[in-house]
Amino acid sequence: MRRIGTALVESARTLTAGDDRFLLARLRLMISTPALRARHLDNHHLLQQAIVGGLGDEATDPDAAFRAAAAASACLAVMHTALVRWAQDDGRTDLADLITTALAAAFGDDPPRPR
Repeated sequence: MRRIGTALVESARTLTAGDDRFLLARLRLMISTPALRARHLDNHHLLQQAIVGGLGDEATDPDAAFRAAAAASACLAVMHTALVRWAQDDGRTDLADLITTALAAAFGDDPPRPR
């Protein structure tokens, strides 16, 4: 969970480092369009599989792969919640901080921290 959460926080910092208006517009469109929300969930499934595959050795042991898939799925749900809040805040809140706060709310007060 810590490695996945940290990667999500770092990715959010990178994605919002410049002009994030395009990202915000895409996110608003996804939130307001049922078909795009469904596609977003499909993408979460694909991303979950990619995360598990990217964890290397953990993906070869079925029990470890199951735990990695559960952690990835939970972290992606947390990220989705933070993204929706970010869109509702019109991008005024720092997205990486929202993800960190959401991770702490879901998994405890010791959230992943960027390296």
